[in-house]
Amino acid sequence: MLNDSVRLIDAFLTVMLLLSVIHIGCSSRHLEQSPVERYYEESAPAYSLEQSKKNATAQSQKTATSAKPKETSIFSVIEIEDVEYPTHPVSIHLPFGVRPNNTVCLAEKHAYVTTERHLHVIDVSIPQRPSYLTSLPFDTVIGKARIAGHYVVISGKKELYLVNIEHPMSPVLGSTAHLPDQNTIEDFDVRESHLYVLGANDTLYVFSIDFGQARLVKSIELERGWWLLSLKPGSREVKQSRFPTSETLDIEIGDPLRSERQYLQIRSSKQEKVRSSVFLVMEWRIDPSYDLFSYDSYRILGKPFRSGLMTGYHNLALDFRTHLTETGQKTLTRSTPARAYAVANGKMQEIHPEPVTETMDVEAKRLKELIGPVTDFQVSGYQLYIVTANGFFFIRPVIHKYLLLTLYNSEESAKPHWIEKNEGFLPFLAGRPISLAVDEGGHYAYVLSGRENTEHSLFRGVR
Repeated sequence: MLNDSVRLIDAFLTVMLLLSVIHIGCSSRHLEQSPVERYYEESAPAYSLEQSKKNATAQSQKTATSAKPKETSIFSVIEIEDVEYPTHPVSIHLPFGVRPNNTVCLAEKHAYVTTERHLHVIDVSIPQRPSYLTSLPFDTVIGKARIAGHYVVISGKKELYLVNIEHPMSPVLGSTAHLPDQNTIEDFDVRESHLYVLGANDTLYVFSIDFGQARLVKSIELERGWWLLSLKPGSREVKQSRFPTSETLDIEIGDPLRSERQYLQIRSSKQEKVRSSVFLVMEWRIDPSYDLFSYDSYRILGKPFRSGLMTGYHNLALDFRTHLTETGQKTLTRSTPARAYAVANGKMQEIHPEPVTETMDVEAKRLKELIGPVTDFQVSGYQLYIVTANGFFFIRPVIHKYLLLTLYNSEESAKPHWIEKNEGFLPFLAGRPISLAVDEGGHYAYVLSGRENTEHSLFRGVR
Protein backbone atom coordinates (compact mmCIF):
# COMPACT_ATOMS: atom_id res chain seq x y z
CA MET A 1 0.00 0.00 0.00
CA LEU A 2 2.85 2.38 0.88
CA ASN A 3 4.56 1.71 -2.44
CA ASP A 4 1.33 2.47 -4.29
CA SER A 5 1.02 5.78 -2.47
CA VAL A 6 4.62 6.69 -3.31
CA ARG A 7 4.08 5.88 -6.99
CA LEU A 8 0.91 7.98 -7.02
CA ILE A 9 2.72 10.96 -5.48
CA ASP A 10 5.60 10.59 -8.00
CA ALA A 11 3.14 10.58 -10.91
CA PHE A 12 1.39 13.68 -9.57
CA LEU A 13 4.68 15.58 -9.16
CA THR A 14 5.75 14.58 -12.68
CA VAL A 15 2.51 15.96 -14.19
CA MET A 16 2.85 19.18 -12.21
CA LEU A 17 6.46 19.58 -13.40
CA LEU A 18 5.42 19.14 -17.03
CA LEU A 19 2.62 21.70 -16.67
CA SER A 20 5.08 24.18 -15.14
CA VAL A 21 7.51 23.75 -18.06
CA ILE A 22 4.68 24.30 -20.58
CA HIS A 23 3.53 27.41 -18.71
CA ILE A 24 7.06 28.83 -18.60
CA GLY A 25 7.47 28.17 -22.34
CA CYS A 26 4.22 29.97 -23.18
CA SER A 27 5.11 32.88 -20.93
CA SER A 28 8.56 33.27 -22.48
CA ARG A 29 6.97 33.27 -25.98
CA HIS A 30 4.56 35.93 -24.78
CA LEU A 31 7.46 38.08 -23.51
CA GLU A 32 9.49 37.65 -26.70
CA GLN A 33 6.74 39.24 -28.83
CA SER A 34 6.72 42.98 -29.46
CA PRO A 35 3.91 44.89 -27.69
CA VAL A 36 2.05 45.34 -30.98
CA GLU A 37 2.30 41.67 -31.99
CA ARG A 38 1.26 40.51 -28.53
CA TYR A 39 -1.58 42.99 -28.43
CA TYR A 40 -2.97 42.00 -31.80
CA GLU A 41 -2.66 38.28 -31.06
CA GLU A 42 -4.58 38.70 -27.81
CA SER A 43 -7.30 40.62 -29.65
CA ALA A 44 -7.56 38.19 -32.58
CA PRO A 45 -11.34 37.61 -32.22
CA ALA A 46 -11.97 41.25 -33.10
CA TYR A 47 -10.38 40.94 -36.53
CA SER A 48 -12.95 38.85 -38.34
CA LEU A 49 -16.68 39.33 -38.35
CA GLU A 50 -17.01 35.81 -39.73
CA GLN A 51 -14.97 34.14 -36.99
CA SER A 52 -17.99 33.08 -34.98
CA LYS A 53 -19.50 31.41 -38.06
CA LYS A 54 -16.52 29.18 -38.80
CA ASN A 55 -17.08 25.51 -38.07
CA ALA A 56 -14.75 22.84 -36.83
CA THR A 57 -13.46 21.99 -40.31
CA ALA A 58 -11.77 25.38 -40.56
CA GLN A 59 -9.86 24.77 -37.33
CA SER A 60 -7.44 22.47 -39.13
CA GLN A 61 -6.35 25.43 -41.29
CA LYS A 62 -5.53 27.62 -38.30
CA THR A 63 -1.87 26.65 -38.16
CA ALA A 64 -1.35 27.36 -41.86
CA THR A 65 -3.03 30.76 -41.81
CA SER A 66 -1.77 32.05 -38.46
CA ALA A 67 1.45 33.30 -40.03
CA LYS A 68 -0.40 35.65 -42.37
CA PRO A 69 -0.54 39.33 -41.34
CA LYS A 70 -3.83 40.22 -39.71
CA GLU A 71 -5.98 42.84 -41.43
CA THR A 72 -5.56 46.22 -39.79
CA SER A 73 -6.10 49.89 -40.55
CA ILE A 74 -4.52 53.04 -39.16
CA PHE A 75 -6.11 56.37 -38.24
CA SER A 76 -3.46 59.11 -38.19
CA VAL A 77 -3.53 62.72 -37.04
CA ILE A 78 -1.31 65.29 -38.80
CA GLU A 79 -0.72 68.79 -37.48
CA ILE A 80 -0.83 71.18 -40.46
CA GLU A 81 -1.01 74.63 -38.90
CA ASP A 82 2.60 75.18 -39.92
CA VAL A 83 2.29 74.45 -43.63
CA GLU A 84 6.05 74.28 -44.03
CA TYR A 85 6.58 71.66 -41.35
CA PRO A 86 3.58 69.35 -40.85
CA THR A 87 4.06 66.75 -38.12
CA HIS A 88 2.62 63.33 -37.32
CA PRO A 89 1.95 63.22 -33.55
CA VAL A 90 -0.29 60.19 -33.11
CA SER A 91 -1.92 57.14 -34.71
CA ILE A 92 -4.62 54.67 -33.72
CA HIS A 93 -4.37 51.09 -34.98
CA LEU A 94 -7.75 49.51 -35.70
CA PRO A 95 -8.13 45.71 -36.05
CA PHE A 96 -10.25 46.00 -39.20
CA GLY A 97 -9.27 45.72 -42.86
CA VAL A 98 -9.98 48.55 -45.30
CA ARG A 99 -10.90 48.75 -48.96
CA PRO A 100 -9.78 51.45 -51.42
CA ASN A 101 -13.17 53.21 -51.28
CA ASN A 102 -13.36 53.47 -47.47
CA THR A 103 -13.20 57.00 -46.11
CA VAL A 104 -12.74 59.28 -43.12
CA CYS A 105 -15.05 62.30 -42.71
CA LEU A 106 -15.51 64.93 -39.99
CA ALA A 107 -18.51 66.27 -38.11
CA GLU A 108 -17.78 68.80 -35.37
CA LYS A 109 -15.44 67.10 -32.88
CA HIS A 110 -15.73 63.57 -34.24
CA ALA A 111 -14.17 61.62 -37.09
CA TYR A 112 -16.26 58.92 -38.75
CA VAL A 113 -14.23 56.16 -40.38
CA THR A 114 -15.46 53.34 -42.57
CA THR A 115 -13.60 50.07 -42.86
CA GLU A 116 -14.71 47.00 -44.77
CA ARG A 117 -17.76 46.22 -42.61
CA HIS A 118 -17.69 48.80 -39.81
CA LEU A 119 -18.32 52.45 -39.09
CA HIS A 120 -16.01 53.75 -36.35
CA VAL A 121 -16.41 56.88 -34.25
CA ILE A 122 -13.30 58.68 -32.97
CA ASP A 123 -13.37 61.71 -30.68
CA VAL A 124 -10.93 64.34 -32.00
CA SER A 125 -11.88 67.17 -29.65
CA ILE A 126 -8.24 66.99 -28.51
CA PRO A 127 -6.57 66.11 -31.83
CA GLN A 128 -3.21 65.24 -30.25
CA ARG A 129 -5.01 62.65 -28.12
CA PRO A 130 -7.79 61.15 -30.24
CA SER A 131 -10.07 58.72 -28.47
CA TYR A 132 -11.76 55.71 -30.06
CA LEU A 133 -15.40 55.59 -28.96
CA THR A 134 -17.32 52.81 -30.68
CA SER A 135 -17.94 50.80 -33.86
CA LEU A 136 -21.13 49.95 -35.70
CA PRO A 137 -21.07 46.65 -37.67
CA PHE A 138 -22.74 46.06 -41.04
CA ASP A 139 -23.82 42.79 -42.63
CA THR A 140 -22.43 43.79 -46.03
CA VAL A 141 -19.28 45.40 -47.36
CA ILE A 142 -19.42 49.22 -47.12
CA GLY A 143 -17.41 52.02 -48.72
CA LYS A 144 -17.68 55.80 -48.86
CA ALA A 145 -19.24 57.96 -46.14
CA ARG A 146 -20.49 61.55 -46.17
CA ILE A 147 -21.98 63.73 -43.43
CA ALA A 148 -25.56 65.00 -43.81
CA GLY A 149 -26.67 66.90 -40.71
CA HIS A 150 -27.14 64.43 -37.86
CA TYR A 151 -26.57 61.50 -40.22
CA VAL A 152 -23.70 59.70 -41.87
CA VAL A 153 -24.65 58.40 -45.32
CA ILE A 154 -22.73 55.23 -46.19
CA SER A 155 -22.73 53.36 -49.46
CA GLY A 156 -22.72 49.62 -49.96
CA LYS A 157 -22.59 47.92 -53.34
CA LYS A 158 -26.34 48.31 -53.85
CA GLU A 159 -27.48 49.91 -50.58
CA LEU A 160 -27.36 53.34 -48.99
CA TYR A 161 -27.38 53.44 -45.20
CA LEU A 162 -28.38 56.43 -43.07
CA VAL A 163 -26.79 56.27 -39.62
CA ASN A 164 -28.01 58.64 -36.92
CA ILE A 165 -25.01 60.25 -35.16
CA GLU A 166 -26.91 62.71 -32.97
CA HIS A 167 -25.33 60.83 -30.06
CA PRO A 168 -21.84 59.91 -31.33
CA MET A 169 -21.26 57.43 -28.53
CA SER A 170 -24.17 55.34 -29.80
CA PRO A 171 -24.67 55.63 -33.58
CA VAL A 172 -27.93 54.05 -34.74
CA LEU A 173 -28.53 52.47 -38.13
CA GLY A 174 -31.70 54.08 -39.48
CA SER A 175 -33.17 53.67 -42.93
CA THR A 176 -31.73 51.84 -45.92
CA ALA A 177 -32.32 52.88 -49.54
CA HIS A 178 -31.78 51.18 -52.91
CA LEU A 179 -31.56 52.39 -56.47
CA PRO A 180 -34.38 51.36 -58.82
CA ASP A 181 -33.99 47.84 -60.19
CA GLN A 182 -31.24 47.20 -57.64
CA ASN A 183 -28.70 49.12 -59.72
CA THR A 184 -25.11 49.19 -58.50
CA ILE A 185 -23.90 52.38 -56.79
CA GLU A 186 -20.85 53.96 -58.45
CA ASP A 187 -20.50 57.13 -56.36
CA PHE A 188 -22.54 59.66 -54.41
CA ASP A 189 -22.49 63.12 -52.84
CA VAL A 190 -24.61 65.04 -50.32
CA ARG A 191 -25.72 68.65 -50.74
CA GLU A 192 -27.98 70.22 -48.12
CA SER A 193 -30.96 67.87 -47.72
CA HIS A 194 -30.45 65.94 -50.96
CA LEU A 195 -28.45 62.90 -51.87
CA TYR A 196 -27.08 62.53 -55.41
CA VAL A 197 -26.25 58.96 -56.38
CA LEU A 198 -24.51 57.86 -59.57
CA GLY A 199 -25.67 54.45 -60.76
CA ALA A 200 -23.71 52.03 -62.89
CA ASN A 201 -26.04 52.82 -65.81
CA ASP A 202 -24.90 56.50 -66.01
CA THR A 203 -28.09 57.66 -64.32
CA LEU A 204 -28.03 60.20 -61.52
CA TYR A 205 -30.62 59.54 -58.81
CA VAL A 206 -31.70 62.37 -56.51
CA PHE A 207 -32.98 61.45 -53.04
CA SER A 208 -34.53 63.66 -50.39
CA ILE A 209 -33.11 62.75 -46.98
CA ASP A 210 -35.36 64.78 -44.69
CA PHE A 211 -36.09 63.20 -41.28
CA GLY A 212 -33.54 60.45 -41.85
CA GLN A 213 -35.46 58.79 -44.70
CA ALA A 214 -34.07 58.57 -48.24
CA ARG A 215 -36.88 59.15 -50.73
CA LEU A 216 -36.25 59.08 -54.49
CA VAL A 217 -37.50 62.30 -56.08
CA LYS A 218 -35.80 62.45 -59.46
CA SER A 219 -33.78 60.44 -61.99
CA ILE A 220 -31.54 62.10 -64.59
CA GLU A 221 -30.22 60.27 -67.61
CA LEU A 222 -26.70 61.58 -68.15
CA GLU A 223 -25.55 62.41 -71.66
CA ARG A 224 -22.67 60.53 -73.18
CA GLY A 225 -19.40 62.33 -72.65
CA TRP A 226 -20.46 64.20 -69.51
CA TRP A 227 -17.50 65.29 -67.46
CA LEU A 228 -18.63 67.25 -64.42
CA LEU A 229 -21.93 67.73 -62.63
CA SER A 230 -22.95 70.97 -60.94
CA LEU A 231 -26.18 72.17 -59.36
CA LYS A 232 -27.74 75.46 -58.46
CA PRO A 233 -27.87 76.21 -54.69
CA GLY A 234 -31.24 75.32 -53.22
CA SER A 235 -32.28 73.47 -56.38
CA ARG A 236 -32.23 69.89 -57.66
CA GLU A 237 -31.38 71.15 -61.15
CA VAL A 238 -28.22 69.42 -62.38
CA LYS A 239 -26.01 70.76 -65.14
CA GLN A 240 -23.73 68.46 -67.13
CA SER A 241 -20.43 69.88 -68.39
CA ARG A 242 -19.24 68.17 -71.56
CA PHE A 243 -15.80 66.62 -71.77
CA PRO A 244 -13.42 69.07 -73.54
CA THR A 245 -12.63 68.19 -77.13
CA SER A 246 -9.11 69.62 -76.96
CA GLU A 247 -6.29 70.04 -74.46
CA THR A 248 -7.24 73.69 -73.88
CA LEU A 249 -9.27 74.53 -70.81
CA ASP A 250 -12.95 75.04 -71.45
CA ILE A 251 -14.39 78.28 -70.10
CA GLU A 252 -17.61 76.37 -69.39
CA ILE A 253 -15.87 74.77 -66.42
CA GLY A 254 -15.63 78.15 -64.71
CA ASP A 255 -19.30 79.07 -65.14
CA PRO A 256 -20.54 77.23 -62.01
CA LEU A 257 -17.79 78.85 -59.94
CA ARG A 258 -18.64 82.34 -61.17
CA SER A 259 -22.37 81.81 -60.75
CA GLU A 260 -21.96 80.24 -57.28
CA ARG A 261 -23.23 76.89 -58.47
CA GLN A 262 -21.80 73.89 -56.64
CA TYR A 263 -19.92 71.06 -58.26
CA LEU A 264 -20.89 67.60 -57.07
CA GLN A 265 -17.93 65.63 -55.78
CA ILE A 266 -18.77 62.65 -57.97
CA ARG A 267 -16.24 60.97 -60.23
CA SER A 268 -16.38 62.25 -63.78
CA SER A 269 -17.33 60.20 -66.82
CA LYS A 270 -13.62 59.44 -67.20
CA GLN A 271 -13.45 58.34 -63.54
CA GLU A 272 -11.34 61.24 -62.27
CA LYS A 273 -11.84 62.21 -58.63
CA VAL A 274 -13.41 65.63 -58.05
CA ARG A 275 -13.13 67.97 -55.04
CA SER A 276 -14.99 71.25 -54.90
CA SER A 277 -15.28 74.33 -52.68
CA VAL A 278 -14.85 77.84 -54.08
CA PHE A 279 -12.21 76.01 -56.11
CA LEU A 280 -12.54 72.96 -58.30
CA VAL A 281 -9.74 70.39 -58.13
CA MET A 282 -9.70 67.13 -60.03
CA GLU A 283 -7.37 64.48 -61.36
CA TRP A 284 -6.11 65.39 -64.79
CA ARG A 285 -6.90 62.87 -67.48
CA ILE A 286 -3.39 62.96 -69.00
CA ASP A 287 -2.00 61.21 -65.91
CA PRO A 288 -4.77 60.91 -63.29
CA SER A 289 -2.60 58.83 -60.97
CA TYR A 290 -0.12 61.63 -60.34
CA ASP A 291 -1.37 64.95 -61.75
CA LEU A 292 -4.04 67.32 -60.42
CA PHE A 293 -5.58 70.44 -61.94
CA SER A 294 -7.24 73.23 -59.96
CA TYR A 295 -9.71 75.80 -61.28
CA ASP A 296 -10.75 79.13 -59.86
CA SER A 297 -12.93 81.92 -61.18
CA TYR A 298 -11.27 85.31 -61.17
CA ARG A 299 -14.42 86.54 -59.48
CA ILE A 300 -12.61 85.71 -56.24
CA LEU A 301 -9.45 87.60 -57.12
CA GLY A 302 -11.34 90.53 -58.59
CA LYS A 303 -9.38 90.72 -61.82
CA PRO A 304 -10.56 89.52 -65.26
CA PHE A 305 -8.53 87.23 -67.47
CA ARG A 306 -8.89 86.15 -71.06
CA SER A 307 -10.27 82.70 -70.16
CA GLY A 308 -12.13 83.87 -67.07
CA LEU A 309 -10.60 80.91 -65.26
CA MET A 310 -7.62 80.44 -62.97
CA THR A 311 -5.76 77.14 -63.19
CA GLY A 312 -3.06 75.40 -61.21
CA TYR A 313 -1.18 72.33 -62.40
CA HIS A 314 0.07 70.03 -59.64
CA ASN A 315 2.65 67.47 -60.69
CA LEU A 316 3.81 66.05 -57.36
CA ALA A 317 6.95 64.38 -58.66
CA LEU A 318 8.05 67.63 -60.35
CA ASP A 319 7.18 69.70 -57.29
CA PHE A 320 9.03 67.28 -55.04
CA ARG A 321 12.12 67.37 -57.24
CA THR A 322 12.03 71.19 -57.15
CA HIS A 323 11.85 71.04 -53.36
CA LEU A 324 14.85 68.70 -53.18
CA THR A 325 16.83 70.94 -55.52
CA GLU A 326 16.01 74.16 -53.64
CA THR A 327 16.74 72.67 -50.20
CA GLY A 328 19.69 70.51 -51.22
CA GLN A 329 18.05 67.61 -49.39
CA LYS A 330 19.44 64.22 -50.39
CA THR A 331 17.91 61.92 -47.79
CA LEU A 332 14.49 61.41 -46.23
CA THR A 333 13.78 60.01 -42.79
CA ARG A 334 10.56 58.36 -41.67
CA SER A 335 9.90 57.45 -38.07
CA THR A 336 7.11 56.30 -35.78
CA PRO A 337 4.68 58.90 -34.39
CA ALA A 338 5.19 60.30 -30.91
CA ARG A 339 2.27 58.23 -29.58
CA ALA A 340 0.44 55.19 -30.84
CA TYR A 341 -2.70 53.46 -29.65
CA ALA A 342 -4.37 50.20 -30.60
CA VAL A 343 -7.99 49.09 -30.38
CA ALA A 344 -9.30 45.61 -29.66
CA ASN A 345 -12.59 44.31 -28.32
CA GLY A 346 -13.93 47.85 -28.09
CA LYS A 347 -11.10 49.20 -25.93
CA MET A 348 -8.12 51.44 -26.70
CA GLN A 349 -4.74 51.24 -25.04
CA GLU A 350 -1.43 52.95 -25.61
CA ILE A 351 1.19 50.76 -27.24
CA HIS A 352 4.93 51.18 -27.34
CA PRO A 353 6.28 49.73 -30.56
CA GLU A 354 10.03 49.58 -30.85
CA PRO A 355 11.38 52.87 -32.25
CA VAL A 356 11.99 52.57 -35.98
CA THR A 357 13.79 55.19 -38.03
CA GLU A 358 14.49 54.61 -41.71
CA THR A 359 16.59 56.86 -43.90
CA MET A 360 16.82 56.61 -47.65
CA ASP A 361 18.82 58.24 -50.40
CA VAL A 362 16.52 60.08 -52.82
CA GLU A 363 19.13 60.85 -55.45
CA ALA A 364 18.75 59.11 -58.79
CA LYS A 365 15.35 57.74 -57.81
CA ARG A 366 12.25 57.74 -59.96
CA LEU A 367 10.21 60.13 -57.86
CA LYS A 368 6.84 58.96 -59.16
CA GLU A 369 7.57 55.44 -57.99
CA LEU A 370 9.02 56.77 -54.77
CA ILE A 371 5.94 58.86 -53.88
CA GLY A 372 3.30 56.56 -55.29
CA PRO A 373 0.04 57.56 -57.00
CA VAL A 374 -2.39 60.05 -55.47
CA THR A 375 -5.02 58.25 -53.39
CA ASP A 376 -6.99 61.23 -52.02
CA PHE A 377 -6.93 65.02 -51.89
CA GLN A 378 -9.00 67.75 -50.23
CA VAL A 379 -9.30 71.54 -50.46
CA SER A 380 -9.43 73.75 -47.38
CA GLY A 381 -9.09 77.52 -47.73
CA TYR A 382 -6.38 78.27 -50.28
CA GLN A 383 -4.53 75.03 -49.66
CA LEU A 384 -4.64 71.64 -51.34
CA TYR A 385 -3.88 68.59 -49.16
CA ILE A 386 -2.80 65.35 -50.83
CA VAL A 387 -1.89 61.82 -49.73
CA THR A 388 -0.17 59.24 -51.90
CA ALA A 389 -0.02 55.46 -51.80
CA ASN A 390 3.53 55.26 -50.43
CA GLY A 391 2.75 57.33 -47.35
CA PHE A 392 3.52 60.88 -48.46
CA PHE A 393 1.47 63.86 -47.30
CA PHE A 394 1.67 67.08 -49.35
CA ILE A 395 0.41 70.64 -48.84
CA ARG A 396 0.20 72.68 -52.05
CA PRO A 397 -1.30 76.09 -52.88
CA VAL A 398 -4.51 75.74 -54.87
CA ILE A 399 -3.44 78.69 -57.01
CA HIS A 400 0.05 78.25 -58.37
CA LYS A 401 2.21 81.32 -57.76
CA TYR A 402 3.67 81.27 -61.28
CA LEU A 403 0.20 81.66 -62.74
CA LEU A 404 -0.45 84.51 -60.32
CA LEU A 405 2.72 86.19 -61.53
CA THR A 406 1.42 85.90 -65.09
CA LEU A 407 -1.87 87.44 -64.05
CA TYR A 408 -0.56 90.28 -61.90
CA ASN A 409 2.62 91.00 -63.87
CA SER A 410 4.68 91.58 -60.72
CA GLU A 411 5.67 89.58 -57.67
CA GLU A 412 4.67 92.41 -55.32
CA SER A 413 1.08 92.39 -56.60
CA ALA A 414 0.83 88.60 -56.63
CA LYS A 415 2.32 87.90 -53.17
CA PRO A 416 -0.91 88.46 -51.17
CA HIS A 417 -2.51 85.56 -53.04
CA TRP A 418 -0.06 82.79 -52.26
CA ILE A 419 1.51 81.34 -49.14
CA GLU A 420 4.87 82.91 -48.31
CA LYS A 421 6.31 79.77 -46.72
CA ASN A 422 7.54 76.78 -48.64
CA GLU A 423 4.79 74.24 -49.18
CA GLY A 424 5.11 71.32 -46.82
CA PHE A 425 5.40 67.59 -47.23
CA LEU A 426 5.70 64.76 -44.77
CA PRO A 427 6.81 61.16 -45.31
CA PHE A 428 5.05 59.40 -42.45
CA LEU A 429 4.79 55.81 -41.30
CA ALA A 430 1.09 55.16 -41.59
CA GLY A 431 0.68 52.20 -43.92
CA ARG A 432 -0.85 52.99 -47.29
CA PRO A 433 -3.12 56.10 -47.10
CA ILE A 434 -6.48 55.82 -48.83
CA SER A 435 -8.56 58.72 -47.46
CA LEU A 436 -8.02 62.22 -46.10
CA ALA A 437 -10.14 64.75 -44.19
CA VAL A 438 -9.12 68.29 -43.18
CA ASP A 439 -10.75 70.42 -40.51
CA GLU A 440 -12.27 73.76 -41.49
CA GLY A 441 -9.61 75.81 -39.74
CA GLY A 442 -6.76 74.07 -41.52
CA HIS A 443 -5.17 72.98 -38.22
CA TYR A 444 -5.34 69.20 -38.48
CA ALA A 445 -5.65 66.53 -41.15
CA TYR A 446 -6.88 63.00 -40.52
CA VAL A 447 -5.71 60.09 -42.66
CA LEU A 448 -7.10 56.56 -42.99
CA SER A 449 -4.54 54.01 -44.12
CA GLY A 450 -4.43 50.32 -44.82
CA ARG A 451 -1.75 47.88 -43.74
CA GLU A 452 1.62 48.41 -45.38
CA ASN A 453 1.96 46.33 -48.54
CA THR A 454 5.56 45.21 -48.64
CA GLU A 455 5.41 44.62 -52.39
CA HIS A 456 4.82 48.34 -52.93
CA SER A 457 6.68 49.59 -49.87
CA LEU A 458 8.32 52.99 -50.06
CA PHE A 459 11.60 51.50 -48.90
CA ARG A 460 11.60 48.49 -51.18
CA GLY A 461 15.02 48.02 -52.70
CA VAL A 462 16.58 50.92 -50.83
CA ARG A 463 20.13 50.18 -49.73
